[in-house]
Amino acid sequence: MARKLIAVLMPQGNVPERPSQALHWVARSLSRVGIATPLREARLILAHVMGVGPAEVGVRDGHLDREERRLLKELLDKRCKRYPLPYLLGYVGFLDFILCVRPGVFIPRPETEGLAERAVELVPTLPRGAWALDIGTGTGALAIALARARGDLRVVATDTSEVALRCAWENAWRLGVLERIEFRVSDLFGAVPETFHLIVANPPYVPRREIPGLPPEVSLWEPRRALDGGEKGTEVLRAIISESPKHLEPRGWLLCEIGHGQGEELLRFAKGVANWLELRVEEDLAGRERYLIGCLGPTT
Repeated sequence: MARKLIAVLMPQGNVPERPSQALHWVARSLSRVGIATPLREARLILAHVMGVGPAEVGVRDGHLDREERRLLKELLDKRCKRYPLPYLLGYVGFLDFILCVRPGVFIPRPETEGLAERAVELVPTLPRGAWALDIGTGTGALAIALARARGDLRVVATDTSEVALRCAWENAWRLGVLERIEFRVSDLFGAVPETFHLIVANPPYVPRREIPGLPPEVSLWEPRRALDGGEKGTEVLRAIISESPKHLEPRGWLLCEIGHGQGEELLRFAKGVANWLELRVEEDLAGRERYLIGCLGPTT
């Protein structure tokens, strides 16, 4: 039934030749399949096809040539099947820079920008030559944000996926911070014996039973290993919190992105594994608890 519905809702007719007409044709097609911001996405897709900035779409005179129309139809067909837009375009914006992203690599979310901003705010307080660890780096978003924040900060970025690490390496190279980031294949702290002044992590935190109910872009296309946080969603978070005190310098910071409703459980768990000078949960811009932040106290 779902496949029949998709077939009915797929784009109908030929791609208009004029960019302004094509823009609205794409937007209508996206709207029919439930895309929340159809005009915005239509503008981004058409800009990608035309090789221009989004603001120029619908303004430029002329016509789409045959190859542009073919590519536009191909991309639109994929998006109407709820294939993620960043995978289609090959990039995603994060803070003030652009990250390349490819299938098999988790797409950074706006909520993770909040985690990055909090981590970057701590960078000036770290000692000279400090080291940071990014667990589950994905595209390298957090590691790159930290490396860009201060020239003498060194970052170790880990992931279990070699596809993700290649993507992160390419992003670090393109953004000019490759010499300050060391990439390692590692499951959490498995290949990380060192201690750090700052640890950041955006681990999987979705309860396993909730994954099928996520938007199709996520449940059908993004890597499950980046989503599945176990039965309650806190399995990986607990492992990170439990092990991080062994890998933090005194007064070192741990920042984790967490799921809404997990804060109380994780605060209680964290208090039982270490002596923290500070330990709190902060909310994201939507008012949902999203960030666990702890500063390790001296060992007793």
